[in-house]
Amino acid sequence: MRDIADYSLKEWLGGAPLAHRLRRARNRLVDFIYARRQADGQAGLVARLKAERAPALAFTVAFNMPEAIALLSEAMARFLPGTPLVVCDNSTDPVARAAIAALCAERDLAYCPLPPSPYRGGRNGSRSHAVALNWIWANLVRPAAPPVVALLDHDLLPLQADDLPARVVDQPCYGMARHGEGNGAWYLWPGFSVFNYKAVQGLPLDFGTDTPLTLDTGGQNWNVLYRRLDRDALAFAETRTVFVADPGTEAGEDHLLVDGWLHAGGAGHGTRGRAFDTVARAFAADPDGLLARLRAGADATTASGAAT
Repeated sequence: MRDIADYSLKEWLGGAPLAHRLRRARNRLVDFIYARRQADGQAGLVARLKAERAPALAFTVAFNMPEAIALLSEAMARFLPGTPLVVCDNSTDPVARAAIAALCAERDLAYCPLPPSPYRGGRNGSRSHAVALNWIWANLVRPAAPPVVALLDHDLLPLQADDLPARVVDQPCYGMARHGEGNGAWYLWPGFSVFNYKAVQGLPLDFGTDTPLTLDTGGQNWNVLYRRLDRDALAFAETRTVFVADPGTEAGEDHLLVDGWLHAGGAGHGTRGRAFDTVARAFAADPDGLLARLRAGADATTASGAAT
């Protein structure tokens, strides 16, 4: 939330501070009620996560795309076999939810069918994602208390090995920073963020949006965590834009590369698109060599641009 002193006289006259705080109170109430709902098999899943004793657990929020979970789980098994993937299903399509559950059972992935979202029908995707993450933190992360927690988008996939615990040995969190507009606030994108659980377990983390500060899902943690950190002392994920070409046609488009993780795109709203299919085909054609080719292509483009 914006500090009271940051509002202009015009905003005060227009009632912005009150409107922002009423909306925040409403969102907190929705989160509070939803977080107390139980998921089918929740107790057994928590017991399984406790028994894993893995150095890190990775959580992803699935949404209407079994193909995305299939690709992510395949890449995780290939490059991070020691990091269990926990699939938390926020799907609104019953057919997709059944397919994701079946896929997780077939691959022995930890699966949690989240209670029906208060934001059904694709309404307010950012809030739906935030409510799901807050439920996961309250009902799975806190009881299981893994040493390290990673939050991954369902259409993000690793292209190389990554030591997630090492990312947070000397800092409480790691990931890709996003920034507010003209206010100095920042937060970690929950599509790729890693937390040292002991360092944050005493904080009331909140993955809600902070619209007054122009921060998307995860932005509420600015006031809870990030503003208290020395930003200059932190390491962050390296991000770059890379061109992913279809191995059959060479047609493609730009995608986000976060360290060694590729954001497939095209699956953010649970609808399979050309961008996702291109990434899936490129990965299937050369999973071990894809990252090097993407980086080489990006470096060549940068060098070419610098030369002109």
